[in-house]
Amino acid sequence: MDDMMPFPDFSDKIVLIYLMGRSPDDGVLLERAVFEVQGGRVFLIGDFAEGASANDWVAGVRTALAWDSVQQYFIFTSMEDYMARASRAFTSEPYH
Repeated sequence: MDDMMPFPDFSDKIVLIYLMGRSPDDGVLLERAVFEVQGGRVFLIGDFAEGASANDWVAGVRTALAWDSVQQYFIFTSMEDYMARASRAFTSEPYH
């Protein structure tokens, strides 16, 4: 990875990732995410954040996402920041 452009530093952030070809409801929420090359491809490796899956069945499990399949990502300073912002999506007030 030395000859590539620098990658963002997500190590102390919470990252919400949307992958190409997947539903917008299918975001992946990672903590302690770092970049790693595997088999000549760049992957974002991180732990599923607690509260990111039904009944937290994958909380803390390490996963790898191919960086070239990422369509969009959001960076949060902490889990508290993410939860506070996400809770706004579930208010009964219209957003228009």
